[in-house]
Amino acid sequence: MSKPISARNLDRPQVLSAHPAGVGAVDVENPEKPLAVLVGPLNLKPRDRIDLYWGSVAEPTVSYEHPLDAPPDNGFVTLFVETRSLESAKDPQPVRYHFTPFPGGSMEESDTTIIRVKLEPPGGIDIDPATPHENEALRPPRVQPSAVIVDPQGVRVIIAPYRYMSEGDRISVTWADQTLQHPALGAAELEREVVVPIPAQIVESVGNSSNLPVRHEIHDVVGNWSKRSLATEIVVNLDSR
Repeated sequence: MSKPISARNLDRPQVLSAHPAGVGAVDVENPEKPLAVLVGPLNLKPRDRIDLYWGSVAEPTVSYEHPLDAPPDNGFVTLFVETRSLESAKDPQPVRYHFTPFPGGSMEESDTTIIRVKLEPPGGIDIDPATPHENEALRPPRVQPSAVIVDPQGVRVIIAPYRYMSEGDRISVTWADQTLQHPALGAAELEREVVVPIPAQIVESVGNSSNLPVRHEIHDVVGNWSKRSLATEIVVNLDSR
């Protein structure tokens, strides 16, 4: 005896955001430019209807009706979500759509795309637009030892908790012209100082300086960039060992 064939949902919608992991600040920076969502493939005939649902809102965010004067189409449709309606959410949001053939056909439902919406950059909004690559809202890092560094061993850079600190944030520390990538933050690291050890070989390779700049920056899971922090300038004198 053959098994019954279960109905398959329509393919999930594709949110065409700038970063594949979710919707970030760059996607909403121009309120006149909507966010594109691709649905299909669908066998579209005149007056067939598509309703797109975003998050837990009961009403459709976007609706589309295939025009009467349009030929049938077996392909994809791009729907446009007004970015003014999007808000940051701690939890990923479901995005799905319904397809209803005309006249009076049975409504079909798509699989669900789960997507993160995070519109605030880590560290908060830059407070000085005159410095386009620096964010004065991001506190400069601290360096230990806090006095003159005379030993390449045991050097650490400490990042204070920052606004919109989130799981998955990736912190980069720049020691003069050398960059170190800290592992993505876990939930247990949020709202705490982040300690980034500086390998002795980097301290030694960069060498002595009377004003060595140390900075940091952050990228979050949806591609938002904090910009660079202001520099903490330190003194390194390895010759005094």
